[in-house]
Amino acid sequence: MARKTKAEAEVTRQAVLDAAEQVFLSKGVARASLEEIARTAQVTRGAVYWHFQNKSDVFNAMLERVRLPMAEMTENAADAKTGDLQTLRNLCIYALQALVEDKRHFRVYKILFHHTESEHGLRMQAEMAQEAVDTLTRFFSNHPPHPSLTAGQAARSLHTQMLGIYFDWLRNPDAYDLSAEAECLVDTLFRGLCPDNEPFLRNKEIQ
Repeated sequence: MARKTKAEAEVTRQAVLDAAEQVFLSKGVARASLEEIARTAQVTRGAVYWHFQNKSDVFNAMLERVRLPMAEMTENAADAKTGDLQTLRNLCIYALQALVEDKRHFRVYKILFHHTESEHGLRMQAEMAQEAVDTLTRFFSNHPPHPSLTAGQAARSLHTQMLGIYFDWLRNPDAYDLSAEAECLVDTLFRGLCPDNEPFLRNKEIQ
């Protein structure tokens, strides 16, 4: 019975996070309320507070549902033994295509970049950006970019260019087919960062 209760509690928690995505997307994070999230999830406010301390806690948990898998993949790519340029390239392509093909990725990142007016949300943007740059810097330290670039410069360049694609496409998803163009866009970035490693771009198969 205890196991069933725990499972039911997790169902409620996920329902609250699903509702938070809807409310944050429609109203923005700053204007959303826990009461509206509870109503959308069809649970009581008490049920929300059982799982989350406040709206910021809900926001964090919502981000983690898409952030954790990507963070783990990026960490693996940065590893000196398992990562390489091909792995990072494929990860970047996957990340862009996931925006189109995974509705949760689309909603959460659209909220993060275009519906986050709260101080907490903006702080999370900054923290995630720094985390990404740090991981990419470690990657390029293990897998050097073009000799004219330091690992940190390559990391900031790739991060800001990927971030620009995210921000621009999420602002107007009908502007172009990101899923179809992801490979070309990413390969263009890598040719600038690692022109001496052009042969790895010949393998177009995403693993």
